[in-house]
This record gives sequence, structure tokens and C-alpha cells, in this order.
Amino acid sequence: MAKVKSFRDVIAPKERVKEKEPYRLDRAAFNRATLQVARDLLGKFIVRSYRGRNISGMITEVEAYKGPKDAASHARGGRRTARVEPLYADGGTVYVYFIYGIHWMLNFSTAGKDMPEGVLIRGILADTDGEGKLLAGPGRVTKYLKIDKKLDGADVTDSTQIWLEDRGVRIPARSIKRGPRIGVDFAGLYWAAKPWRFWIERSTAALVTNRLLK
Repeated sequence: MAKVKSFRDVIAPKERVKEKEPYRLDRAAFNRATLQVARDLLGKFIVRSYRGRNISGMITEVEAYKGPKDAASHARGGRRTARVEPLYADGGTVYVYFIYGIHWMLNFSTAGKDMPEGVLIRGILADTDGEGKLLAGPGRVTKYLKIDKKLDGADVTDSTQIWLEDRGVRIPARSIKRGPRIGVDFAGLYWAAKPWRFWIERSTAALVTNRLLK
């Protein structure tokens, strides 16, 4: 588990934007082309309100899933069950599912209503007592953020339990990598090879530190 001193160390001064108040991502941020949404979520913050306190983490790794035509998607072939219904909702809807009988997986719907596409969150930089900790793996993300099935179907554009913020962090294009998604071999060689996983340079869900940006 990698560590940095704080969120302020994530981006070198020359890569930062001007200091400004965080703002909540709205519907328009999600109702766009899924691959673009996936890239743009890197550097954004997930905020979870839990038992009177806010838990947050900066997104460092994601995967995109492109609906019925994507053999790796839960909506492949136009499947529409109660389980995947959140993917068919408007952009910014939370889709949570259980895997391996162990982990919850956090996704956000994209592309617009009745377009069952989405982005899986695979890694975050967690802020714990002023110290940044890299959490790589979707199960670690949901454990830290206290995510479970109760949040399935929530709307991050107006929920009081979970939302996403832009805090002015901008990840330079040279520090964003892409490659095949993980654990989708069942979809066949063509879809398994799609480079629809995006992460910040230098290891799975790595951090863009001052040293890496030199």
C-alpha cells in the first residue's frame, strides 16, 4: 500500500489549477461518452457521508463498460434484470454488486438514460488523518468508503450519502495510462483486449507525485 504525505502532494504546483472551492459533479458530467467520463473521473473525489462524518478518496483507476455490445458488461446482449437496472438509469446512478461472495463493487452509470454503460472504480487515494494511502482494487475501495448494496440506485448528483467532487486536481495527459480491463477473459479475446482501463501512471492506481512529474 503506497503512501504520500497528503493530498497536497499529489500534483506538482505547475500542474495544479487555481485554488477554488470544490464543486459537485452534476448530471452533465456523467451523461457523456463513457470512455471520456472514465478518463475524466481520474483526479475527482468520491465523498461518502457515513455516521456523521465524510470519508473521501481521489479516484486513481477506473474501467469503462459500454453496454449491450460489450461482452464484458453486465448489460451485454441487452440484458435488463433487477440487478443491472441502475445501469439503465440516468448518468450518475450508483450501481453496486457483490462478487466472489466477498467484495462490493462500485460503479457509476454513464451515457444517459436507457444507455446501460458505466464506469467501475478500481482504485482511490484515501485521505486518512492527513496521510494519503493508495487503495488498489475495487474491494478495498468499497471497504474504505463503507459502500454496500444499500447505496445501489443512489443518484450521486443529489444524494446526501454519496457524491463526487471536483477539487481542482488536474492529471496531465502524459500521466494517464490505459490498457485491458482486469478479470474479463470470459468475454473473449476481442473484448478482453479493449484498452478501457485507465489509471494514473506508475503501478495500478499509482499516484502522480511531484517526483513523477519532473
